[in-house]
Amino acid sequence: MNTQLFKRNLARCGKMVKLQNRDIEAPRFDSADFDELFSEIKEVPAIIKTPRGRIVFDGVDTETQVTHEICIAYVAGVTSETWIEFKGRRFDILNVQNCCEEDAVLILDCAEKGVNEASKA
Repeated sequence: MNTQLFKRNLARCGKMVKLQNRDIEAPRFDSADFDELFSEIKEVPAIIKTPRGRIVFDGVDTETQVTHEICIAYVAGVTSETWIEFKGRRFDILNVQNCCEEDAVLILDCAEKGVNEASKA
């Protein structure tokens, strides 16, 4: 991948997304629902694509539909445990690719999980 072209496109057409960590809080005594607490790591520009017909296996060998491919400049520590928020919608990162292992571009295969309560995985 041409990183100069990526940086130019990112500056020209990039949309701001929030990288977030998710903590799961145990259910209260009178409830069966767990709570998710999202904390922002960083806000970064991203190029967002919507591929069709791609499926990946998650960590427990379950097929999951890739709804979005999000490309960002390299950020250390981004893993499949990181989440993305874009325009109030949450995306679960299924797979992280460090393009050409150059620590310049991350390609994130994501599944859209919805907003607020609908985003609980």
